[in-house]
Order: sequence, then structure tokens, then C-alpha cells
Amino acid sequence: MGKYFLRDAEVDEPDAACAWFAYAGDQGIDVPKAISIWEDAATKDGADSRRVVSGAGIRIETGLA
Repeated sequence: MGKYFLRDAEVDEPDAACAWFAYAGDQGIDVPKAISIWEDAATKDGADSRRVVSGAGIRIETGLA
């Protein structure tokens, strides 16, 4: 299980997700794409998605090596 940070403060995953989806909506990212990015960001290979999510001030530490 990963850790989620919103502007460098650790938050629960639902709080980070709410911030992500609000940001994604403001950026014109449709819901299916936003879900795909969010889910991928939590995976080991999701570095590109984590970069996108970081635009919302969110950092995800997957804990996966």
C-alpha cells in the first residue's frame, strides 16, 4: 500500500483522490482518463502517471521496488 501526499502533507488516499479528480476536471481530463491515470500512478511502472498527478500537488509513494 502506498502513501499519498498533498502539498507535502501525508493524507489518506480518498483525500488525495478527491484532489486529483477536482484538478483533472479543471484541466479538462475526462473521467475515464482521470481514473486510468490515477490507477496507473499507484503502480510500480506508473512514473509517467505520477508526473501527471503531481501537477495537482499530489505525490504518490508506491512502496514498490
